[in-house]
Amino acid sequence: MKLKYWAKTEKARTALVSLNDELWGVLELRTLRSLYPLSQEVELDDAGQREIVALLEKRIWWLLCEYLAQAEHSEYQCREYLKRKEFHPSLIQKAITLALEKKLIDDRRFSEILIQSLIDRGKSKRYIIEKLYAHKIPANLYETLLEMIVQPEQVKDNISAQMQKLLDRYRELPPAKRKEKVFASLYRKGFDLEDIISRWQVAGDR
Repeated sequence: MKLKYWAKTEKARTALVSLNDELWGVLELRTLRSLYPLSQEVELDDAGQREIVALLEKRIWWLLCEYLAQAEHSEYQCREYLKRKEFHPSLIQKAITLALEKKLIDDRRFSEILIQSLIDRGKSKRYIIEKLYAHKIPANLYETLLEMIVQPEQVKDNISAQMQKLLDRYRELPPAKRKEKVFASLYRKGFDLEDIISRWQVAGDR
C-alpha cells in the first residue's frame, strides 16, 4: 500500500494523509516525519498500514472528544465536523459509533438542550422544529420533548414581549399599518396566527 502525506502550507503542523491515493485524514507532521523522515511517499507493508490507520483513529477520536468537550453537539454536527477535517468515511463511522456507545453523543439530550435554549430566547415552536430538522433529528425523538418543554403560557409571554418591541419600532406608523407589520413579523418568526391574534386581543385595541 502506498502512503503519501503533504502539508497544505509551509507553516502547517499537520499533513493530509492518503493511502493508495485515497484521502484518509490528517496527522501531525512531526509524527509522520519521525516515522518516514526520508520521503513523503513510501510503500507500506501490512504492519505499516495498520500503524498509520491506528494513528488516524487515535487522531480522529481526540478531535471528536475535543469538539464534544466544547459544547453539546448532535450526531449530524459531529459527522459534518469530521468530514470537514477530511477523514475517511470508515474512520468517521467508527469514531461516531464509539461516541454513541459511550453516550458522548446523544441526540435526545441534544434536542432537550436545544429546545430549552431556543424557547428561553423567545423562539417559536415552528422555528424550533426547523432547527431540529436541520440537525437531522427524527420527529419521533423530539415530539414528546417539545410537548414537555414548550409551555403555552411561555409561548404567550414570548409573543407579548416581542409584540411590544415591534409596536415600539413601528410606533410612527398608522394603526392599521402598524398592526400589519407586527403580525407579519411574528408570523415570519414561526408563531401561529391564532396565538398572535389572541395576544393582540388580550393587549387591547391598538
